[in-house]
Amino acid sequence: MDADISNSFEIERAYFTYDKKVSDDISIKFQTDVGRLKEDSVNTNLFAYLKNAKIDWKTAYGKLTFGLQGMNVFNIQEKTWGYRFIEKSPMDKYKFSSSADMGVGYANKLNGKTNMSILVTNGSGYKKPENDSYKKVSGQIVYGEKRLDKNEGFNVGGIITWEPYETDTEAKENTIVAGIFGGFSGKVFRLGAEFNILNDSNIDDKERIIAAYGNYTVSEKVTIFGRVDNYDDGTATENYIIVGLIASPDKKFNIAPNVKYIDKDESETIYMINFQFKL
Repeated sequence: MDADISNSFEIERAYFTYDKKVSDDISIKFQTDVGRLKEDSVNTNLFAYLKNAKIDWKTAYGKLTFGLQGMNVFNIQEKTWGYRFIEKSPMDKYKFSSSADMGVGYANKLNGKTNMSILVTNGSGYKKPENDSYKKVSGQIVYGEKRLDKNEGFNVGGIITWEPYETDTEAKENTIVAGIFGGFSGKVFRLGAEFNILNDSNIDDKERIIAAYGNYTVSEKVTIFGRVDNYDDGTATENYIIVGLIASPDKKFNIAPNVKYIDKDESETIYMINFQFKL
């Protein structure tokens, strides 16, 4: 965006999703994601990406997923945050992992409240093809309610990913992401927090995220929310604060005036109104 433009109308994201249950054990999902390239890209057109193209197979030993699928790194935390249309979840925003990738997944319920998930994927994400011969392995374990944006309850959990790669000098290195998270949802409020570390064996400095978020339901049609991220890339720290409210004239339509404050090298305040409509 031109630095001289202080206000604009913009489409941030648009999704088209098709789900179908083929049988009691087999289901499919197809989803496209429409958005723009990185802000520094010369091409500012809207692009359509294939984000999900997968088959889920439920067996007596757990669920197997084949194809382009959502990752198990921040999917729980993203639902606890609950407002993807306003801002990405912390690990997504600071690029600790892609939100979807091509590969094979396995998920199972260990008992009534504990769920686990393991994925083996390309590691390049859903916008890029595989770029090496190595694979990314990611694991997640969570105890409690997985969808706090829809159900009351609590959860605690952790994630870890490991991906080897080869440098220009043909030395073998690896990237490890580890994190813990938790959340609680009651009748009128929801709270969540997470702590994440990204360690690249080829770089001395570690990246770190500490984040907390929550909302309070004022009435059936009004909710106020807030979030604080503290991100450290090993050399500098960024503080990112979002506050705002959600007005819901209808359950499928949300209007969200909000203020974003960014404190990094210099401070910046951004005023926005986000809209979300779901069919």
